[in-house]
Amino acid sequence: MMRRAWALGLFAFLVAGCPGQTVAPPPLHTPPPAKTADAKPQEPQAAPDPKEPPPDSAPPRPFSTPKTTWIELKNGLRVVSVLDRAVPVVHLRIAVLAGTAVDGERTGLAAVCARAVASSGAGSLDAIELQKRIEGLGARLSVDLNADRVVYGISVPGPRLAEAAEVLASVLGRPRLDPKEVERVQGALAERAAEKARSDGAWGALMMLHRDLFALPSEHHPYASFDATAEEIRQIKPADCKAYHRRYFVPKNMIAAITGDVPADEVRKVAEKHLSGLSGKAAPTLSFTDPMPPESTKITLVDRPGSTQSEMVVGSLGPKESEPTHAGFVTAAEVLGGAATGRLALDLRDKRGLASNVFAEIVPFANGPSAFYVYTKTNHESTGDALTAVLAELRALTQEAPSPREMETAARFLGSIRAVSTSRPGARADELCDLGSRGLPDEALDERIAAIRAMAPEAAAKAFAEHVRSGHAVVVVSGDATTVGPILQRFGEVKVVDPMRRFARTRTLPAAAPARP
Repeated sequence: MMRRAWALGLFAFLVAGCPGQTVAPPPLHTPPPAKTADAKPQEPQAAPDPKEPPPDSAPPRPFSTPKTTWIELKNGLRVVSVLDRAVPVVHLRIAVLAGTAVDGERTGLAAVCARAVASSGAGSLDAIELQKRIEGLGARLSVDLNADRVVYGISVPGPRLAEAAEVLASVLGRPRLDPKEVERVQGALAERAAEKARSDGAWGALMMLHRDLFALPSEHHPYASFDATAEEIRQIKPADCKAYHRRYFVPKNMIAAITGDVPADEVRKVAEKHLSGLSGKAAPTLSFTDPMPPESTKITLVDRPGSTQSEMVVGSLGPKESEPTHAGFVTAAEVLGGAATGRLALDLRDKRGLASNVFAEIVPFANGPSAFYVYTKTNHESTGDALTAVLAELRALTQEAPSPREMETAARFLGSIRAVSTSRPGARADELCDLGSRGLPDEALDERIAAIRAMAPEAAAKAFAEHVRSGHAVVVVSGDATTVGPILQRFGEVKVVDPMRRFARTRTLPAAAPARP
């Protein structure tokens, strides 16, 4: 959802280059001015020339990311680097392939332990001394966690890369994991989760979406947990964090990315001196069972008494990134749910006023299908109309190909976002960690954009239809069950859950009887 927020900021200059933009014409005639007694007759004036629409956009300029250089250290750590002399800064990232998917039944394990590794001190430095050391580099240590990896990052002036690598290697290789610090991190995360359960409708909807999309008959799927509840976080013990670190923080389970103002030969020297000391055996292998698409539409209502708005997600399983249909699916999702120019935004938000915010999102995973969903925020009384419109737009895109104009707009927008995002400081290092954690080549996103630009509309519709089937969606709505429940019953049976009680089912609302003719 963060990507959609900053993408809207690009729209102002991107849409100006989209073909087909129209400009409202001036009035056909202007009423004459009122006459006064002394006024002289005015000469008739010719009507102003109508404004011309903007010219067609020029072809997109070719864009490719800088070349990468890979090395592998003797301890098994893979290091990728990219030279970029735009500014005299170096970005160091180390991805550990131990995201929330390793939690198993201990949901919240990675959330607590990955952050405690970064804040509990390292080697001979306690937590305060470590913080002073990092601040002395003119930097801060970032921690970014998702399902498949946790990324630790530091950005420093080029000449201080060796110092940064020494510090980060100590943090990851020799964290103190003091019980008091683990408990402090645990308490902060539990408080955050409790607040989200009370007040964040989108968080609650995505929690249930992932549970329903990745439901398995007799086991917990590694991707079924979008986040941890406060109760789950409080069950993590300091000993769990030491075991988590020992199992997964090993060089063969890591990827280091170094981008910026440093040549490849210097990267090699720094890596061999400061990162080759990381040690450990191979990390345990996780087992992933492919989830099955829902046999029918599943509707869940996250009860938020007193709320006046509904936050709704309608989702399904999408293709894996390695599948040939993935680029077409991404294109179709942009045509449908582009935050600025997508069908849903133009219809539900701009034309009919049914939603204050609406977009589509695709969440990729390393070892399974992607999760696709449409997010909509609307008033309670508009929930039924908004859901009807979303389901209709989903169905329409599976039955009829997008127009050439829609395809070109989607391709331009996705390509522009790709080009701008990689120009942000450290973004290329982050991207390389993400690609590596999902087993994709460095050029994967460039190749995807090229495929999207060359794609026929029929290919996008076909890719979408293979994964989005009418009557097989997962629908989750966060809102007041008293008000929204009867509205949702028109669409089928409704499971009502309580976000304050670990999303336990509180009741089931039966499907409303069909109206008599």
